[in-house]
Parts: sequence; C-alpha cells; structure tokens
Amino acid sequence: MIEYTFRDAAEEDVPKIINLLNETIEEVYGQILPEDRLKPWAEGDQLSSDVNNSWQNMIVAEKAGEVVAVAARFDNLVGLVWVHPAHQREGIGSVLLDIVEMEIKKSGYGMAKLACFSDNDRAMRFYLDKGWKLLSEEINEEAGASEMVMTKTLTKKGRC
Repeated sequence: MIEYTFRDAAEEDVPKIINLLNETIEEVYGQILPEDRLKPWAEGDQLSSDVNNSWQNMIVAEKAGEVVAVAARFDNLVGLVWVHPAHQREGIGSVLLDIVEMEIKKSGYGMAKLACFSDNDRAMRFYLDKGWKLLSEEINEEAGASEMVMTKTLTKKGRC
C-alpha cells in the first residue's frame, strides 16, 4: 500500500500544485461559483500567480510522487485545504488541517480563522466536524458567492 507523505511545499512543487488546482477547480467549484467568476481562475493566470506568490506558506500531500492535496496558511488564516476529488474521504484533508492548526498554534495564535463557500456542503460539514464554529456569513465579492467565516479556538490539551 502506498502511503501519503506530508511536507512543506518546495519551489519545484509549484507546477504540480498549479496542475492539481487547474485539473480540479471546475469539478470542485463548478456548481458553487457563477461561470463568469470561475472562468478567470480556471482559464486565466490568477491561480498560477497566487501559487507562485504563496507556495512558501503551503503544505503538500504526495502519493507516489504526485501532489494530491495542498493546504495554505497565512498567519492565523487557513487559506486553503484542497484535496483532489479522487483522494477525498481518505483522511488527507484532516491531516493537512491538523498540521495547519498546529502551525498556527505554534506561532502564538489562540484562534484560527477560515472562509468556506456556503454552498460547499461537503467542506462545510468537514470543518464543522473538525470543531470549527460559524462566525458570520459574507459575500465574497471576487467570487460572487456567499461564504461562511469560521473560527476555531486552539487550546493546549490538558490545560483548563
């Protein structure tokens, strides 16, 4: 059985991360985002630019040398948890989120924050099951869709 490897992203991972996102963005967000808002991400340079500018904040999950998932963190913000649909429901997202939460806590933050598209039912359930709490609902102007802002208190185990 081939295991997954979780590690900090390296510059040579950038093309693999971009490929992962490009291959799956329409499948993941096609039913959530309006076509005119999804198209620049699916067909334009925005996605590539974002990855090139933030790969240093990313963690990847690899299987047999292939990047199958990625997570990103910016200060106390979980910026991204993305698992290829063919590898979902295997615990990869949970491990990535646990790693990101641990890094946020190690950086001295007591609370983490993220935003998830309201219509992304699977992701919403995932975060709620992982102990995240709904804070507010906002419109993501860039995406043209409603998103839920969520928070999670990061406490040390064994302390009151």
